[in-house]
Amino acid sequence: MKRIGLALGAGGARGLAHIAMLEAFDELGIRPHRLAGTSMGAIMAAAYASGQSAREIRERFSSMLLAPEDSLWQTLGRRDLRRWFGIAKVNLGRGALMKGDSLRRLLLEEKVAANFESLAIPLRVVAADYWEWHQVVLDRGDLPLALQASMAVPGVFQPVPVDGRLLIDGGTVNPVPYDLWDDEIDIRIGIDVLGQRTSDREGMPGFFEAVFNTVQLMEHSIVSAKTRHDPPDILIRPEIQGVRMFEFYKAETIFRAAGPAKEQLKRYLDALLTSW
Repeated sequence: MKRIGLALGAGGARGLAHIAMLEAFDELGIRPHRLAGTSMGAIMAAAYASGQSAREIRERFSSMLLAPEDSLWQTLGRRDLRRWFGIAKVNLGRGALMKGDSLRRLLLEEKVAANFESLAIPLRVVAADYWEWHQVVLDRGDLPLALQASMAVPGVFQPVPVDGRLLIDGGTVNPVPYDLWDDEIDIRIGIDVLGQRTSDREGMPGFFEAVFNTVQLMEHSIVSAKTRHDPPDILIRPEIQGVRMFEFYKAETIFRAAGPAKEQLKRYLDALLTSW
């Protein structure tokens, strides 16, 4: 059996599309040999590596996400939705608008292993060293802290101290980290969920829009250059349009958009099974 390395990329709310890609593996009965992830991709990879099935991950995220029709009173009346208010604590003057620990707890809860050593599938998580300007690969010790660092969007979430380093979002250096296990795998699969930006050319962007769009522009440029120079064996790009970084309430839209990419991945995986 060939050893598959699966890398789940950055993309904010669009990272929910990774669930459909994990479903493709489960439906074919294939288990990745190694996992890697950046930002939201790291969250999904950690949940899967902790032993959750793709179906369980989908059910959990579907149950906890806000919907467009949710009123303020409906949100306040549901404990699972009230937790979203906890991530909006303003943190001016400390390197970012908000701290990321509340978002980490909301997304992870008790469903993810406490450390890398407890995972069912080996995982590597990408962050970036804020001061030294280089990639940091985390694969041991405190897993939730590593995930918080990997998703610390510059200017939005406070950088995370880990082992004497100050770490920020891994998307700033390696948005789709399919190259982290080259010595231990035979097939490299990268899932790029950055999607396509729909333009709204009227007026000036607000603060958050400017920050998010700049980060995603940078990530897109990095992935384009990387795939030209050293492409993975399989690269899947769900066609997700019009979903901004924190629009998690568009989960059903994202799942539908990921459907064709899921079928594409299943065809590739089925062909691999046949060749094996």
